[in-house]
Amino acid sequence: MAYATSQDMIDRFSEQQLVEVTDPEILTIKVAALDRALEDASDEIDGYLEGRYRLPLQSPPRSLRILACNIAMYRLLSLRQIDVMEDQRQRYEDAIKYLRAVANGDINLGLNQAGQTVDPAGGPTLVAGPERTFSRDRLKGF
Repeated sequence: MAYATSQDMIDRFSEQQLVEVTDPEILTIKVAALDRALEDASDEIDGYLEGRYRLPLQSPPRSLRILACNIAMYRLLSLRQIDVMEDQRQRYEDAIKYLRAVANGDINLGLNQAGQTVDPAGGPTLVAGPERTFSRDRLKGF
């Protein structure tokens, strides 16, 4: 299951950009190429998540949709000889860095290991420590 759809790609990048990277001769988006890139991107994301979450995720967070779009665009651009590759390469590297942090446990997707959304813990943070060294009673007379 792909984390993003063709419409997500259009919303994120624009129809004109997608025409240029999928099929510039026909002047329309080649949906099959777009869907294949999104599936490949989702498979790459799953490779990072499979050690921490049960796949497929029941309700994937929005961040994975964004990452899938960026990875898919990078893959589409890599098939073309276009000079705008550097910006997309940076987005791809950022996406991979984020996924590595998720895989290492540095970033939490807000899901439990079964892949279900969990509410963040609430309430105040309580800290226990030693008795205060300086207090009003101890400093009385100074």
